[in-house]
Amino acid sequence: MMKKTVCIGMVVCILLSLCSCKKPPNITVNETSQEDISFISVMLGDKNIEEWNENNVIANVAWNSLKLSEDDEKKFPKLKKTFDTLNNEALRDAKSLMYELTGAAKDLEGDEYNPVCLEGQSKVYLQRADTRIVSFLEDVFMNSGGVHPDYHYITSNFNPQTGEKLILTDVMPSIRGLPDILEGELCIKYDYLNFGENQLWTIFKEYSPEDYNWTLDYQGITFWFSPYDIAAYAAGPLSVKIYFDEEPYIFNEEYTKAPSENFCLMLPMRQKIDFDLSSNDDKKDCIEIDTLPDQYGSYNMLSVTANGKTFTDEINYAYDFDVYLAHIGDNNYIYSDSFSDNDYHMFCTWDINDDTPKISQELSGTEIDYEYIEEGFEEGTVYKQAFNNPEFLRLETRFEILGTRGATASFKLSETDGKPEMTDDAYTFNYGHDVKTAIPLEAELLPNMEKTEIPFGTLLTPYQTDGKSYVDLKTENGGIVRLSIDVSNWPRTVNNIPEDECFEELLYAG
Repeated sequence: MMKKTVCIGMVVCILLSLCSCKKPPNITVNETSQEDISFISVMLGDKNIEEWNENNVIANVAWNSLKLSEDDEKKFPKLKKTFDTLNNEALRDAKSLMYELTGAAKDLEGDEYNPVCLEGQSKVYLQRADTRIVSFLEDVFMNSGGVHPDYHYITSNFNPQTGEKLILTDVMPSIRGLPDILEGELCIKYDYLNFGENQLWTIFKEYSPEDYNWTLDYQGITFWFSPYDIAAYAAGPLSVKIYFDEEPYIFNEEYTKAPSENFCLMLPMRQKIDFDLSSNDDKKDCIEIDTLPDQYGSYNMLSVTANGKTFTDEINYAYDFDVYLAHIGDNNYIYSDSFSDNDYHMFCTWDINDDTPKISQELSGTEIDYEYIEEGFEEGTVYKQAFNNPEFLRLETRFEILGTRGATASFKLSETDGKPEMTDDAYTFNYGHDVKTAIPLEAELLPNMEKTEIPFGTLLTPYQTDGKSYVDLKTENGGIVRLSIDVSNWPRTVNNIPEDECFEELLYAG
């Protein structure tokens, strides 16, 4: 559908609250890293306010809220308080923006098949989260009228111990030579843009430390520039990275240390991201993620470009993607988490270590684990792990075992091929209905695997499974029994008996 919009001068202000490598950088891993520095688990929640008007005008505001894992909330109470404050401010400003959009909607007129759409979106991309710094980028998009949409970057960097915001000079004690460095790196990376002689140096010379948008990862510091910051709108958003070992003298050494040689970060869309893909060469590496939206706001493809070589995954459609880059050993992998109708998810591993990127694994019905939190706003918020530690990834998979149900397990990313390797002994079910036996069933009573019989009419709660050969169920008296299953064909069988003969009214999603 073609979107029409109205210009509102204050919308950008309201939402504000809401490759370069001359030589391959080496990550500095603190020798006492396990005691001195460790990963922090950050979760992102999707928030949304939408209103359909009788004159076929849609107003929509979407943004991310921030949350720490339960364990890290206890370890970093001041950072939790900061996140709570940011979330409250974002909700307040989203409501204010919606008020402005709905007011503007009254003066517009759409039609049933071509509604007018007024929208503001802010998406968070976690770049780093550990006991030194929590750093993330916000990509803000405003479709509010005028000749073209507006989009810009906001960056945030926090001390997790104090919850206080870090400024550039905390990480780079002296920024005297920064204008020269940025001008040189930007002119190299975007050599097709005519910045003009000393134009960038003149702009940066007037910047104070607070004027820069920057994030930190484990290879260096990235500076982000919105349209009109240093170039025309048509140039799009720009970014450039200064690697730690390119200019080591300008960095506070404490921020160059990492919990591990292996790490992950989130990738924003449609931006050439600087990243050193190999310590065995001297070339500059760039990665770019792109999608192709259709007229209904969903996507028909996802493409990954590494150093100019592109692989495109042609899909039926998906409503959204979260994309991650993992550095494991001296290899690198992309992970995409997408969803479509009926909340159906796909988790894919992309191998970008050869000449051309390729998908090496597709996990159908699998997504990064989530948690539903009641927050007193509408019905609550679904939070998902923004995973940054390759040693710990929680994935939920949809299983068709005694009905449709979801089950979660912990994984780590393989150092051999980057694929998720399960570290738990079994998946644990987290949703799905209870079942009642329709006939007596032979089972094993855990933990001693004693033979037992489950009487007819017994109510059981599915508990765990390996996804292929057994399912464990809790009894009403707190015991756990194990049944043999076979999921290789339909119908599924339990003890070599069709499951619908073993249990009453098994519920499967249509």
